[in-house]
Amino acid sequence: MTPYSANPFIYIFCVVAVGAVLLYYAYGAIDRTGLEITTSVATVTKKQYNKSGRSYYTTISGGQAWVQSKETPETYVVVLDVGNERTAGIVSKDLYDTLQVNDTVQVKLRRTRITGRLEAVEVTR
Repeated sequence: MTPYSANPFIYIFCVVAVGAVLLYYAYGAIDRTGLEITTSVATVTKKQYNKSGRSYYTTISGGQAWVQSKETPETYVVVLDVGNERTAGIVSKDLYDTLQVNDTVQVKLRRTRITGRLEAVEVTR
């Protein structure tokens, strides 16, 4: 009798789960690794401030519930129009305070391979 003959479902489930995780990370690596970064001019269409916060979630371990928390930092986001496409970029508080809607900014962009999404890497004045 082999160690996996007692319950073959667990063995198959583990192999499938590990395979799914590997596929997820392979997809991310293919989609976003080594992309060409281009520079463009963009227009600020919206500003958004996300304040810091704390979220709570419950984990059940050993038959006992444990309440845990996760802190999220504050972020300053500007929504940008680059040509006819919209994207968003995270900026510093100083830059966020100086920017207004319809301002023109310089932005470094990259386009993902599989999804074709436009991502703002860096936003400057």
